[in-house]
Amino acid sequence: MKILQILPELNHGGVERGTVDLALALKVAGHEPYVVSNGGVLVAELEKAGIRHVALPVHRKSLSSIFLIGKLADFLKREQIDIVHARSRVPAVIAYFAAKKTGVDFVTTCHGYYSKHLLSRVMGLGKKVIVISKAIQEHMRENFGVSEERLELVYRGVNLKKFSFDPSKYTQRRSKFIVANIGRITSLKGHEDFIRAFQLVSRKYSEAEAWIVGGPGGAKGAKLLEYLKQLVHELGLEGVVKFLGARSDIPELMRQADVLVLSTITPEGFGRVVVEAGASGTAVVATRVGGVSEIIDHDVNGLLVPPRNPVRLAEAMVTLKQNPDKCHELAKTLREKVEREFTLEKMAAGTIRVYENLKKKKKILFFKLGSLGDLVLAIPSFRMIRHKFPEAHIALLVDEKWLKIVEPCPYLDEIIPFRRDKLWSLGLRFPALSSLIRRKEFDMSIDLQNTSKTHWLAFLGCIPERYGYQRGSTGKLLNRGIAGFSNPLPPLEHQFQILKQLGIEKLDDRLELWTKPSEEDRMRRTLEQSWSSEKAFLVGFVLGASPKWPTKRWPIESFILLADQLKRKFQARIVLVGSAQDRSLARTFLSKHREGVIDLVGKTSLGELVAVMKYLRALVTPDSAPLHVATAAAVPVVALFGPTNPGRHLPPGAKVEMHWKQIECAPCYSGECKNSDRVACMKQISVNEVLMSIERMNQVHESTLTHNAS
Repeated sequence: MKILQILPELNHGGVERGTVDLALALKVAGHEPYVVSNGGVLVAELEKAGIRHVALPVHRKSLSSIFLIGKLADFLKREQIDIVHARSRVPAVIAYFAAKKTGVDFVTTCHGYYSKHLLSRVMGLGKKVIVISKAIQEHMRENFGVSEERLELVYRGVNLKKFSFDPSKYTQRRSKFIVANIGRITSLKGHEDFIRAFQLVSRKYSEAEAWIVGGPGGAKGAKLLEYLKQLVHELGLEGVVKFLGARSDIPELMRQADVLVLSTITPEGFGRVVVEAGASGTAVVATRVGGVSEIIDHDVNGLLVPPRNPVRLAEAMVTLKQNPDKCHELAKTLREKVEREFTLEKMAAGTIRVYENLKKKKKILFFKLGSLGDLVLAIPSFRMIRHKFPEAHIALLVDEKWLKIVEPCPYLDEIIPFRRDKLWSLGLRFPALSSLIRRKEFDMSIDLQNTSKTHWLAFLGCIPERYGYQRGSTGKLLNRGIAGFSNPLPPLEHQFQILKQLGIEKLDDRLELWTKPSEEDRMRRTLEQSWSSEKAFLVGFVLGASPKWPTKRWPIESFILLADQLKRKFQARIVLVGSAQDRSLARTFLSKHREGVIDLVGKTSLGELVAVMKYLRALVTPDSAPLHVATAAAVPVVALFGPTNPGRHLPPGAKVEMHWKQIECAPCYSGECKNSDRVACMKQISVNEVLMSIERMNQVHESTLTHNAS
């Protein structure tokens, strides 16, 4: 993978050191790391290792920084970066919008307790938000609303090869007792408390010496540094409290120090310097703040004291001065914990695992808002995408009335139901749905509906990769769209043209549906109560179609004549299936045929419709939802087409026979027939040819039984 880390500068500091360490580890692991910053002394270390550094002024807290978004986006696109990883707020804003523009995955690492400032919110917008301690994890969850699934705990680690551990450190007699305080000069680090505490220590031990290591953090830090130097002068500590400034030889300083003191007065995100002390075998005194408590177990591997309490801080330092054996035991135990939990290798492995899971676990949203039949035809696409992206989180946006039919689908992780008929109504519903999609942060959408509504939903949902057909003016909202929506292809082949853009090479057009045991049992009992058995010759009739498509219906008189023929020839029983909207047609049919008819019109759930299909010897149906359900259930189907083109709508299946009279005005794709001989296309399908199809299907059935018996 190509990983780009971005931060303000590469001078000395925990974030900077961690960035360089991770870049080096990524290169060793076979990845291609990049770093973007304003530059600094650590750039040379990257370049020596052959890691590319790109200098951009991403450190500026200025509106002019927005002009860097385009530059960074061009770089991401040109270098084909896989992941951009932001480690600070201003660079994160630039990286966030550049990543959105290019579709690159955006990751953040939260290093501290960010205030609820608008600028800080960007640190919670990563597809994965890496936190450096459980304390920061809780902070980002509670104060920035980052979901648990996006939070990833990866403790910071140190390179143990750079820190020598000397087990005999506290058994050797030393002329000085050196206490080091290492960290950037800011008001948060509690340097004043440290100096006042050390004054108490120096009164008792003249050989004690304090090192304050770190450069000032900005103009305020410089001013604070002058104040601290003046304080040292006023307290008479000149000569024993030394300001060493920013240093690159931290491992050597740690080796020389007897105690490391962290005097932070506000919650600390982690405490990298504490881990460095542990790696060096140096005893630690630290204030009990934030993530420090996850490193130091009080009186086990270090000493913890309350913040803003110089007296307690001094007492802890004196305790360690008086007890070299205790120093040794605490340092040894801390080193062991660092080796277990806080190594560079462990940090790199954890971060790489986040990257790899992010690339594997894509969040994919399907749009399929149409009829039941269309939804059944979409299931092979769900299956193909699942096989292509086995680790992905796959969701489906679907009309809530079809929820039961897709709930058992093993290829979906999430179903987002909504009222299709209310999508544009009441003004707020559409923006609310767009907002919901946006909050779920999908990586890609696959539009199998291809309407202006779904195009807008994908766009307003800020989905980086939007696949589908560029149909109409809104098709331009799909940045991975293709032409050809009007091509007369079979339905699954039509969908497959979209899936090919995602690297799927072979069409798998097998239809599937699932039923619950309770649905199977109910349909079995229903048939038994109707004096029917599994061996009965059952033929299903679908008398109606969608209320919007009366032109799809085969004349009810033809169904009545067909029933006569089937009863005489096969002693068949007729099973009427369909929705409650077909009740009037069922009553007309039942007025002519009541004996030997099982009426299930409007009496089955979707799952029960699938269950009953399995008992049928054949189903006679117009272009309707039960046509697709029966095909998915592997039931022989006689499909009757009129105003629609079977080339575009006939589901795949070896057990389907289709009848279509392609008269001059067909296919008209109209629910209202404009022909003088109304619905001539459907009337011209004869009862005899439908009967012959059923006879052929029965012959195949009997032949299969004979073959299985032999």
